[in-house]
Amino acid sequence: MISRIILKLTCLFFVFFYFSFGATAATLGKRDSLVKILQTNDTGLRKQQLVLYLRYYFTDLPAGRLDAVKIETDLLLKRYHVADRVAIGYFTRTLCLMQLRQYQEAESVLVRAIALADKNNDDDLLYACFTHLGFIQTYQGNITEAISSFRIAKKEATILNDAYMQVVIDINISDIFYKINLYSQSLFYLNQAQSLMAAHHITVPKIRNAIINNIAECYFRMGNIDSLKKYNRVLHLTQTSTASLYTYRQRTDYYLDLLRHNYPEAISRLQQLRKDRRFDDEASDEQNLADAYFMAGQADSAKAITTRLLADEAQNNHPEIRMHLYEMLGRIAEDDKADRLAAVDYKQALQQAEEQISRMTRVDTISSQIKLDEMQGAYVQKTERYKRERLWMGFTIIVSVLGLVIAALSYRHIKRKKYYEQLLFTAKKEELAFINSHEVRRHLSNIIGIIDTIKHSEDKHQAYIEAEQHLLSAAGDLDLAIKNISAKLDE
Repeated sequence: MISRIILKLTCLFFVFFYFSFGATAATLGKRDSLVKILQTNDTGLRKQQLVLYLRYYFTDLPAGRLDAVKIETDLLLKRYHVADRVAIGYFTRTLCLMQLRQYQEAESVLVRAIALADKNNDDDLLYACFTHLGFIQTYQGNITEAISSFRIAKKEATILNDAYMQVVIDINISDIFYKINLYSQSLFYLNQAQSLMAAHHITVPKIRNAIINNIAECYFRMGNIDSLKKYNRVLHLTQTSTASLYTYRQRTDYYLDLLRHNYPEAISRLQQLRKDRRFDDEASDEQNLADAYFMAGQADSAKAITTRLLADEAQNNHPEIRMHLYEMLGRIAEDDKADRLAAVDYKQALQQAEEQISRMTRVDTISSQIKLDEMQGAYVQKTERYKRERLWMGFTIIVSVLGLVIAALSYRHIKRKKYYEQLLFTAKKEELAFINSHEVRRHLSNIIGIIDTIKHSEDKHQAYIEAEQHLLSAAGDLDLAIKNISAKLDE
């Protein structure tokens, strides 16, 4: 499943570049285009198109040509005296390593590229580097680090004042929240992406359909059948067909069967989709099939799929999935009166739950930081607007004495407005810190206390069953506290 997520994020990112630059991206498929880019006199445009070209070109290269093309590219960068050629060289090396699935080495090289790009204030390259770093960290299961990387990428997109880049990062962040079962947070970023697209008149069918599908998936996981029906209907009514639209429609169709508890129909659909070449199946479809088998009373089939998924190394970095799978095995063993085996499976589920809660807590802290970044970004944009207004006021002063009086009054008003906005920003920041330290950590302490009690009990299985409701209640309180932080920041 994790490889599918990385592939989906990467494809989404390159869809962004293709549609963002239109005909330019189409011409970049030819190797001669690199020379034309390097001959461009506009430094900003050259830098932007160069990063685009390298990402577009290296992604399509077969593994056997990577080294030769890398050497050729380095020579061209040197011949045309590209200022950031060392950082760009590290970046292209990263792209090659990612093609070869050597993710640890790719991350190491990418860190060097980031250091040099930061030194040279190359925001386009920094955006690309941090986005790819987020992909690599997601693949390796470093969720906290991945969302931190996407956070920095979003700051770079804000600096570049590129709404489309911000949309892509919002979708990437929402995918991470979805993966760790924080569906309300995932929906927040998907709604934010939709708002950005509407405000900036961005119309890319593939991105739009992906956002609608992701919203539908969140509502499915939340068990909200009415909202799922709505977005399933939107997917079926959309007139702009894309490569993934068929998969989105079929998947949300069987989601509705599952929420309606029509498990035989869901099983039948999933079995047919397994043979359907147009359907892009994922490990999550196998997990849903196992759930449907279990709820339909076909425990043996559910156990076979669950055991196979747990043996898949791709699931090792997904405690939220493994917790669900181990819990299902525990319930199956319990129904079979295999109490010792059930206890082992429940113990495994508990261990995965601990890791999941730990991830949720760490990601929540970064989520708060992202919110602050957005507030600060808006504040910076307002500050830039104030600078332009001061220039116009200076011009007005030169025109006439009356203009001087008007400009002086306007300047005083703007300064006072800026001062009060600074106070408001500081107050919100302090309020967030207070809520985070008192509310969130209080509920987290309750969860840790319950888990500790289970750990030290003689009958962990029975203790887990008795404490399960309290654990869920405490987790719900934690989720409410997180929502409260989001609500405070959105005021």
